[in-house]
Amino acid sequence: MPTKIFAKLTPLLQILSVLILSVSVNAAIPLTTEEQRWLAKGDPIKVGVAIIPPYLSNKGGGDTVEGMSLDYLKLIEVSLGVEFQYQVFKSYGAMMEAAKQHSIDVVFAASNTEERRDYLDFTQVYSHLANKIFTQKGRYQQAEMSDFTGKQFAVPRGTALVGYIRTNYPGIELVQVDDLGEAFNLLSAGQIEGVGSYASAGYLYSVLEGIDNISIVGSVGYDYHISFASRNDQPLLGVLLEKALSAVSIEQKAEIERRWVQPEDTQRIDKETYVSAIILLGFVLAIAGLLIVVFWNRSLKREVLYRQEIQKEVSFLAYHDELTGAYNRQFLIETLSEYTRLAFSNDRSTCVILLGLDNFSLINEFHGQKIGDYVLRRMSKRLNSRLSGDAVLSRTGGDEFTVLLRQANNQVVLSHLADLLIAEISSPIAYGDQSFSLTATAGISIQTEELSEPLRLLEQADLALHEAKRKNRGGYLFYALEMSDKLQEREQLANALSRALRTEQFYLDFQPQVALDTGEVVGFEALARWQHPDQGNIRPDKFIALAEQEGLIVTLGDRVLRLACEQGREWLDQGLEFQRIAVNVSVKQFIETDYVSKVLNTLEQTGFPPSKLELELTESVFMGDRDLAKETMDKLTRQGICFAIDDFGTGFSSLLYLKELPVSKLKLDQGFIRGITKDHSSLQIVKASLQMGHALSMDVIAEGVETIEEQGLLTDLHCQQAQGYLFSRPLKSQLITADKIAQIERNVRLVTEA
Repeated sequence: MPTKIFAKLTPLLQILSVLILSVSVNAAIPLTTEEQRWLAKGDPIKVGVAIIPPYLSNKGGGDTVEGMSLDYLKLIEVSLGVEFQYQVFKSYGAMMEAAKQHSIDVVFAASNTEERRDYLDFTQVYSHLANKIFTQKGRYQQAEMSDFTGKQFAVPRGTALVGYIRTNYPGIELVQVDDLGEAFNLLSAGQIEGVGSYASAGYLYSVLEGIDNISIVGSVGYDYHISFASRNDQPLLGVLLEKALSAVSIEQKAEIERRWVQPEDTQRIDKETYVSAIILLGFVLAIAGLLIVVFWNRSLKREVLYRQEIQKEVSFLAYHDELTGAYNRQFLIETLSEYTRLAFSNDRSTCVILLGLDNFSLINEFHGQKIGDYVLRRMSKRLNSRLSGDAVLSRTGGDEFTVLLRQANNQVVLSHLADLLIAEISSPIAYGDQSFSLTATAGISIQTEELSEPLRLLEQADLALHEAKRKNRGGYLFYALEMSDKLQEREQLANALSRALRTEQFYLDFQPQVALDTGEVVGFEALARWQHPDQGNIRPDKFIALAEQEGLIVTLGDRVLRLACEQGREWLDQGLEFQRIAVNVSVKQFIETDYVSKVLNTLEQTGFPPSKLELELTESVFMGDRDLAKETMDKLTRQGICFAIDDFGTGFSSLLYLKELPVSKLKLDQGFIRGITKDHSSLQIVKASLQMGHALSMDVIAEGVETIEEQGLLTDLHCQQAQGYLFSRPLKSQLITADKIAQIERNVRLVTEA
């Protein structure tokens, strides 16, 4: 009877909890006129939901769904003054497929991946799930993902975990399931070798569902950092979701965490059922009942021990970063809130040092996540060794550590500590026979006034870090008021860049490339240009760097390739003759697993001949897996595409990779060309590069040629090709005609004869 009464009351209590949370929401979030107009249209906002037990979303009473994510969505509804239309899907994969087709507007519990950014915009992260490796008990003491090569390993269908394992462990035979209950049943029956899942789900299916022969033996290496995501063809919806989620207070977040994440809530157990069963069995056969009681007590002890282990792990993960053992962002935010409420003065104030590892992504990209994780663990231990006992070290991002401390408002002391931490990061780290050296940049903020929003201090340190990376990489900067204006400008530009890539604001200019001996125009380099509707033309160095930082460089590179091929096809149809169009390729583009198919599909769809496409790579591409780079280049070379090394001499030049890889052209950086008539060192570098290219039967092209003297010297050194303002500035595509090419060729011949 008590169980039935509680079952009836539970939905009411949950509704009451959500209402209490909703009342405390700041509904009056600031909205622009455009945002208000968009909401006023009244179009239904369709939210996709999948059942992800035990706490992100669960079956409630009847056909309802409850959970942490639903609590957040209810608060967002109140803030925006709307009522969402919820659509429950049978699986997470089905929900993500609907999002891809734009048949729903919003999805929950979505990890921000590069593939999904093609069709979704993401809010800030609102929860974290650490993925564990589950196996049958006794099969492994400890395990890593590489141990499952050639074996069956189950993961939920359509999740980011699928892409991670396929990319990093292609030898694992993936079994995709619609729900984790199916996965754990297969594991319990010995039909698969392992399951990838978060710890709380493992507890749900192993203890509450009666599966008692599985255990956690390691970490998958990929954790879910989940957000709400909205269709990217409705950018205002993403902005509104972000604003509403940001309006959720720390107290409200804590209430939701207490309701859903704490171990005691996810580990409810119906003891009445056990007691009733024992009494019933006692009436049937007293002796058998006694044996059952003894057996039950033993099982309960094992269950309690297992529960304690899970509780301990869940409690630890609630406030610690699983990879490094440092505190996590949640703990930092709560501690920061406590610190900023304390009295502050010149003698005692709250200070934040935010450390960003420079170019850390290159380690993951070129050496693998396993080595990257090892480097992060070592960094965490090193930094902790340099901090006093009252300092709090947190890992607050993939490549960021935050130090929170209470001390005197003394910039000299903080500067010394920042120098010490940066120097510690810069010390080499050994891994087997390899050694890695990193640099770090820091942003520092100090509380100088009462703060109604403690996160403001962290935001100020983040502003200082961004400015330091721009002005003083490898050093540090203290927060200054004017940095806020610059960040706002950058964020506006980043949002504009994302919108521009979905519209027609990008176009190409083309710079002619000429043969120095004949004066013939042999090809063109495609150069990306951005025509902003309000700011006009944005400098390429500005928006390309921004695209790198915002994770949009692959999208931009794909757009440039398509535009170049379309224009090339149009010129050929007009009867224009040329040898090649050169297109720059970023490192992130080149290392994508589907890069070859992307290029070939673009050529097929545009009808542009592969033999007329030249892809320009920088030397940093060859820092990583050279065999993989060679395989990619060989596949494209067999189709007639050729490769050039851009900015040759500025990176990691090596005769070895030039000898091994199918490179047909070297492009000398303009920094060397501009100095060859005056600087002896530049001249010697150019001579050596030309000799190297000739010895390997490669063409050499010099960029940035601006004077007759530079051209004459390059001709004497037998440089085959050149481009630069001396011959032609970059031109709009419509200006490139047969007459224009003939004019450029006449000018080159006149200069040559002179």
